[in-house]
Amino acid sequence: MELGKRLDFKTAARKLAFIFLGNLCYALAINLFMQENRIAAGGFAGLAIALHPWLHIPTGVFVLVLSIPLYVWSVFVKGWSFMLLGLMGSVLYTFEVDLSALVLPTVTHDLLLAAICGGALNGLAAICFLEAETNSGGTDLLARLLLTRHRSLSLGTMFLFCDGAVVLISMLVERNLEIGIYGAIGIVVSSFVGDKLIAGMNRASIYYIIPSGPAEPIAREIMEKLQRGVTSLEGRGMYAGTERQVLMTVVKPAQGYKVKALVKGIDPGAFVFMAHAAEVAGEGFIDVDASASIERKKKK
Repeated sequence: MELGKRLDFKTAARKLAFIFLGNLCYALAINLFMQENRIAAGGFAGLAIALHPWLHIPTGVFVLVLSIPLYVWSVFVKGWSFMLLGLMGSVLYTFEVDLSALVLPTVTHDLLLAAICGGALNGLAAICFLEAETNSGGTDLLARLLLTRHRSLSLGTMFLFCDGAVVLISMLVERNLEIGIYGAIGIVVSSFVGDKLIAGMNRASIYYIIPSGPAEPIAREIMEKLQRGVTSLEGRGMYAGTERQVLMTVVKPAQGYKVKALVKGIDPGAFVFMAHAAEVAGEGFIDVDASASIERKKKK
């Protein structure tokens, strides 16, 4: 029971840390690059930027007010735990974005640079919320809820509709096609950065080991010292016709040299080769459900 409580506390603390970091990235993107440059790179925050000349409402407050009805809807679709965690993220978003606006200056008025840097920070923020398994409200939540009513559409299509509408509104308000193009650039950069970060986090190396002697000592060392699983495959050398066990293990890229060092220390005559895995889901890596969520994000 105590172990379970400690694990739950650790998980909750980790999610809160990612929510805080994600909102901080959003705050930096908005206040350092997008707000004064009038770049509406999608989302309710983009809508707040587009309508600011008329409404004069702080961005964080605007996003929270529009998100509250969506969270009420989400109770019936996703349940209370989803709603409470997401609402907490939205409240933190409001405080971080609006308070940081009081002290953060706009660092550039070059629209292309602002769109690229702001988009990159938005992509990093999206990854943080993906790690926290929640959202900060806005069009992210709206797209997910609409998907429950229109299951024939993909999440990427929903995002395209929602964020595209924000960019279109921005162009109409500003009466400027160019500002809409910069908003679209911000969205593209955000998706690109998100995809690259996801690929980096989920990358792994597959090591195949053909021992010259007993395979069990090598497998035991990998499992005990690296805390990675090992699978034994049956193999036969076609030249000599010798039956051999082939060990397969999947490790993080940073652990590769440890695998080679362990094998060399136990069996210097072993044959080792490595292959890259673009994505790994399961125990010790990303959850299978999270992997499916990532695939949906990639379609964004």
